[in-house]
Amino acid sequence: MEAAMLRPLILVAALSAAAPAAAQVNAERLYALQAEQAAAAEAARQRDIAITNELSRLQAQAQTTQTLADLAAMRAAPAVSSVPFNPKAPPPKLDPGQFAQIPDAALADSDARVRAAAQNRR
Repeated sequence: MEAAMLRPLILVAALSAAAPAAAQVNAERLYALQAEQAAAAEAARQRDIAITNELSRLQAQAQTTQTLADLAAMRAAPAVSSVPFNPKAPPPKLDPGQFAQIPDAALADSDARVRAAAQNRR
């Protein structure tokens, strides 16, 4: 009889000793999972930083390329008329009706106002 009573007691003792070990394994798994998640988050952050740096580099390169193209365009000689100059050719005939016409009185009045404004220095 005593052996029959000791069996449940031994079983309970064995299970109670195994529970902390099982809990320790679960805690170790939890720590491992947390470490994996932290490593994955750090890797994602590093990828984001690398992508941001690459984008900045490409933007700077595009800006430099555009600036160099603008400078090259400024250095290029302007287009010149391909009509050769002939010193013996008669002067072109211009129609005076195409020019702006301002009456003499209006020009004199404008000139007087400009001179008065130029002398009125404060």
